[in-house]
Amino acid sequence: MQNFKNLKVYEEAFRLSKDIFEFMEDKQMSRRAKEQLLASASSICANLAEMGAYDSRKAQRQKLVICIGEANESEFWLDLCHSLKIIPQREHLNFMNALVRIRSMLCKLKSAIEEIDD
Repeated sequence: MQNFKNLKVYEEAFRLSKDIFEFMEDKQMSRRAKEQLLASASSICANLAEMGAYDSRKAQRQKLVICIGEANESEFWLDLCHSLKIIPQREHLNFMNALVRIRSMLCKLKSAIEEIDD
C-alpha cells in the first residue's frame, strides 16, 4: 500500500475531521454527543492511516469497511446535531457533501481492492 497521506480520500477525510473539530469547539451540547461526532469523523482518516501499514488485501478491505461504517456513524451524529439546531443548515450541508464524497471514494477504493483479489 502506498503512503496513506498520498490517498486523496485521506486528505478529504482529514480536512472534514479538522473542519468538524473547529466548528464544534465552542458548541454547547451533550459531551457524549460531541465526543461521538468527533470520534467517528476522526476515525475515518485514522483507520485509513492504519490501513496503510497492511500488506494483506483482505485486511485493507476490512479497514475500508470500518471507514465506511464510521462515515455512516458520522452522518447520524451530524443529522442529530442538525435536528437539535446545534449545526445550522449551511454547515450541515457542507459537512454532508464532504461526507458523501468521502464515502463514495471509500467504496471505490474498496471495490478496487476487491477486483485485485478476483
